[in-house]
Amino acid sequence: MKKLLSISLVLLLIAALAVPAFAAEGKQYCVDNCGFLQEDALNEVENRLATLSDKLNMDFVVVTTDNLEGKTKTAYADDYYDYNGYGEGRQGDRSGVLLLVYKLSDGSTERWISTRGYGITAFTDYGIQYVGKQLVPLMDNGQWKEAFLLYADLSEDLVNRANEGKPLDSNNAPKQHNVLMGVVIALVVGLIVAFIVMSSIKKKYKPVTFKANATDYLVGGSLNVTGAYDNFRTTSVTRTAIQSNSGGGSSTHSSSSGASHGGGGF
Repeated sequence: MKKLLSISLVLLLIAALAVPAFAAEGKQYCVDNCGFLQEDALNEVENRLATLSDKLNMDFVVVTTDNLEGKTKTAYADDYYDYNGYGEGRQGDRSGVLLLVYKLSDGSTERWISTRGYGITAFTDYGIQYVGKQLVPLMDNGQWKEAFLLYADLSEDLVNRANEGKPLDSNNAPKQHNVLMGVVIALVVGLIVAFIVMSSIKKKYKPVTFKANATDYLVGGSLNVTGAYDNFRTTSVTRTAIQSNSGGGSSTHSSSSGASHGGGGF
């Protein structure tokens, strides 16, 4: 009997250790109301977000829905974060990031990221668009598990950058080496093609001889100028100032709870 009791206590202890902290808090980090994910994929994303939230001491959430309850995407995402206890027990500012995917009646989706606390610092306006550009192709292709796991990876990267004092922003955007290389290759190919075309055209016009005077090209009696005059009226120059936008950082707003949130759509 004692042996059976001991085994039972050990099993209970293992089960308790296996349950992540978010379960005790009653939180769900991947709320897939649209059914984009199969059960195995849902559990994988849930565990990844829960682990990341514990590791970085701020909450990372994914919510999918086809009903905004009469709210804008901004208000829905902010309220879902504020009124479902996210960020509590983490930092005094309830730091975190929530990715909202709104499914429209035609099956297409719209996305919004809501940030709070340190999430506002880590996810600048530029950073949100940076994340969005990488998630949209996967989402449009129906690769939801891959998109949500990539969201977690990118979130970790952005927070690490912020921890180093260099949040991803317009003034320290990652260098696009591949894009630059593509431009260089395109220019080289263009020059080669242009050289070949011009060489071909030049060969066709070799029999034409050069004449020193313009009158040598005139046909006799074909040009008869009876009079000419030139009146100078006025000169007008218009100058337009080009506005430069070198700003960065995160734009913020207040949610219905009065909390300060950042965010952006893509």
